[in-house]
Amino acid sequence: MNILALDTSGETASVAILRDETVLGEIFLDLGRNHSEILLPSIEHLLTATGLELMAIDVFACTVGPGSFTGIRIGVGTIKGLALAADRPVVGLSALEVLAMDAMGFQRKICPMIDARREQVYAGLYADNGSEGLICIIPEQLIKANEFLELIEGETVFTGTGAVKYRDIIQRGLTGKGFFVVGHRNRVHASTVGVLAGREALAGGLTDAVKLVPLYLRRSEAEEKMDRQC
Repeated sequence: MNILALDTSGETASVAILRDETVLGEIFLDLGRNHSEILLPSIEHLLTATGLELMAIDVFACTVGPGSFTGIRIGVGTIKGLALAADRPVVGLSALEVLAMDAMGFQRKICPMIDARREQVYAGLYADNGSEGLICIIPEQLIKANEFLELIEGETVFTGTGAVKYRDIIQRGLTGKGFFVVGHRNRVHASTVGVLAGREALAGGLTDAVKLVPLYLRRSEAEEKMDRQC
């Protein structure tokens, strides 16, 4: 199964092509949020480098949020367009779940946190169930970091841009029980998106491209502004 996966949910962008769970190639860029300029050229480069044509891709996958509104729209729109052109199914994944998967292996609970600004984070809590994967303990939500910490007990591995930003708060709130992943693992990687997507596909989790929608845990600034004016 050939999988083309991407992530544009944050300031970084990444694209990967996998055959089952083997990564054939991956591009990871930390150039700010000009995803619309770099995404399609990156996809074209990877297809050429791997010797594959678009029609050789069996499954298209992307993160659908939470994260940057603009980035998510670009990623979802790109994957939908490619999948419709190739007449292939898609898999949409949570950026938090992808981060949590990359933090597995420590035999502790995992808390992915993405900086949502305004002193808030997108966060969830997962149990590392080894070969059986992740188990969601606390559903994803938009919340202040210190408030989410009140919901956590025991040793926990933290990952994501929110964990980096609020590391001091986490260390004070979970004295001796908060652990952190290495720098680059705090970012979402398309290769992990692809691995999860392949497993979802085998489990029957494929979706028609037209049904793929973004996951926004916060309303846009325009919507909030409109409410204030009413």
